[in-house]
Amino acid sequence: MRFLKIFSALVVCATLVGTAVFAMDDRIYTDVLRLHILANSDSEEDQKIKLEVRDFVLENFGALFAAATDRAGAQATAEALAPQIEESVNRFLSDKTDVRASVSVGERYFPTKAYGDYHLPCGTYPALCVELGDAAGKNFFCVLYPPLCLDVCEDADAEKELFFSCGLSQNEYELLRAEKPVYKLKFALLEWLKKENE
Repeated sequence: MRFLKIFSALVVCATLVGTAVFAMDDRIYTDVLRLHILANSDSEEDQKIKLEVRDFVLENFGALFAAATDRAGAQATAEALAPQIEESVNRFLSDKTDVRASVSVGERYFPTKAYGDYHLPCGTYPALCVELGDAAGKNFFCVLYPPLCLDVCEDADAEKELFFSCGLSQNEYELLRAEKPVYKLKFALLEWLKKENE
């Protein structure tokens, strides 16, 4: 009986802490724009094409997203460019494969992910989505805005200034950089809470 009381108290505490963490960091889900590329299948050729499409999109359109002043601007750019990106990708694919691309902008669920020194918790984020053929293969995802898909500054101060200029708060920057050890616990709690609420 005593064990059940202690266990119940721990669950309640974890839930309260997790809810507080979620409330504090919830803006991260709306302050970034992600890129999601779904391969046609898991075949070696389709996976190779997925990465070629990734490189094509980033080389030809990445700078336009990096130039946005906030996430809303980056998403507006994505919505305006979606037809052009789709046409360009299909033209790029035309001499490589019969697979065709479909490009859209919408909300997508992503697992917790590290990009070098940067980390994002699992959750639903706005994204530019490129679906190749049946979109049944392993996918690629990164962050278009702030520009984590592209090489960021080597100078730490310039890098921090870049992210602040993108509209991120100090707290969000520290969350992305996972500079505080507590964020590892936060990610675990966020992931647990998201799964419990699904």
